Amino acid sequence: MVEAAAPAAPAPKPGLLKRLALPLILLLGGAAAGAAGAYFMPALIPASHEKKPPAPKVAPLEYVEIPNSFTANLKDTGRFVQVKIAISTQGGETVTEAVKRHQIAIVAAVLDILADTTEADLSNPGGREKLTRQMRLAINDVLQRKSGIAGVDDVFLTSFVMQ
Repeated sequence: MVEAAAPAAPAPKPGLLKRLALPLILLLGGAAAGAAGAYFMPALIPASHEKKPPAPKVAPLEYVEIPNSFTANLKDTGRFVQVKIAISTQGGETVTEAVKRHQIAIVAAVLDILADTTEADLSNPGGREKLTRQMRLAINDVLQRKSGIAGVDDVFLTSFVMQ
């Protein structure tokens, strides 16, 4: 007779440790990644609650008119030039007071520039802009030497006569 094969013994079930090993490893890896992210993320993203330093306060633009009328002979000709000037500054009251306080030195510096100017300098395109630039540099130099500040932003010719 043919003997019937005895049913094979069922395979033993894997132990509890083997069944939980993969999920346990994934859980620990996720926790480690979360902890690392929480530790390093604040350094990568600036906090929104941090106060930004306030922008430096800029004084409003102020104009100061120099009351003198500057008259000087042009270099190498018999002609003369007469100008009146005003300055602009965003340096506030400190600069405007310094301009008023050192007005005599500013007048002398502007007259030196006018005395060193030729008719060709003023007749050329851009000659007046070059003249006002030289005046601005000279006025700032006077203010820097006399009061330690140089805050004149621009010089304007409010009157200009050349004869």
